[in-house]
Amino acid sequence: MSVWGKIDYFTNRGCCFVDIQIDRRGMNPIKDLKLIFDYYRIIKEFNPDIVLTYTSKPSIYGGFICGVLKVPYIVNNAGLMETTGFLEKLLYLMYKIGFSKASCIMCQNSVEEEVLNKILKGKVYTRLIPGSGVNLNEFAYQNYPANDSKIVFNFVARIVNIKGINEYIECAKKVHKEYPETMFAIYGNYDDECYIPLINIGVNEGYLEYFGELLDIRPAICRAHALIHPSYYEGMTNVVLEHSSSGRPCIGSDIPGVADAIDDGVTGYVFECKNVDSLVTKVKQFLHLNYEEKRMMGRNARTKMEKEFDRSMVTNIYLDEVNRILYKSKGKTS
Repeated sequence: MSVWGKIDYFTNRGCCFVDIQIDRRGMNPIKDLKLIFDYYRIIKEFNPDIVLTYTSKPSIYGGFICGVLKVPYIVNNAGLMETTGFLEKLLYLMYKIGFSKASCIMCQNSVEEEVLNKILKGKVYTRLIPGSGVNLNEFAYQNYPANDSKIVFNFVARIVNIKGINEYIECAKKVHKEYPETMFAIYGNYDDECYIPLINIGVNEGYLEYFGELLDIRPAICRAHALIHPSYYEGMTNVVLEHSSSGRPCIGSDIPGVADAIDDGVTGYVFECKNVDSLVTKVKQFLHLNYEEKRMMGRNARTKMEKEFDRSMVTNIYLDEVNRILYKSKGKTS
């Protein structure tokens, strides 16, 4: 499904869509200046009561413009990138510029909250949320696949280095060679086209399946026996939450936003980030479970989602903050 299909989903429900260009990963100053101007133009035109930002660039640049125009805004940065040296100092400076006047910062994991509080010296109000949460009804529990003769693993993410696609492909190649009854599926668009020939090789050799991006991932979850999520950084990954809610064990990297959603050995497994051997070990550990143990691991994952990651928790926190900001705003003008 194209990006326009996703946009239609929201416009059909009454949302207004404004198309602007954003280079999510690039650092071109000319493009970024244009993006800042676009945010200024849009916020000036619509004069919103509150702005909700999401992910780094919209939060930093959009937050800066909201501060200039004195428009209340709530930040959801959705995870901190790992950087060092000059880039780390530059990124932290940008966080200060973009977040310092926020009415609230929603932090998707405790590590993110701790780092942002340190950068902003505790001067901005923060709230810890379980990522975006998961809609427990939309991602209802699905019976575990009855056919256990061929174990299917899912990878659901943009196809780019930081999502751990290299580790996934290498793991698939090694595991399938030893366990030919396995299959490793990939769902997602190519953010980096250099992976096209690499994935094509895996498909031709029979250890990978590529399906592109799906607007509705539920049929793919239903078909799978487990998810592998080898990402390098996340806020709180929706992919793990959705698979877990559907009753599928998850094997994820030991980073905040992934490991937080997995109870190692109970709802899935956690492996060392960027370490293929560690990932392969955990995948083999999962394969050695009998059918009932795999099924119960999925059941445990569903229970964890019900207790800790119900999306209504996130919605209620946002509504609390929106009402607080609106009440404060009315008090100033009355």
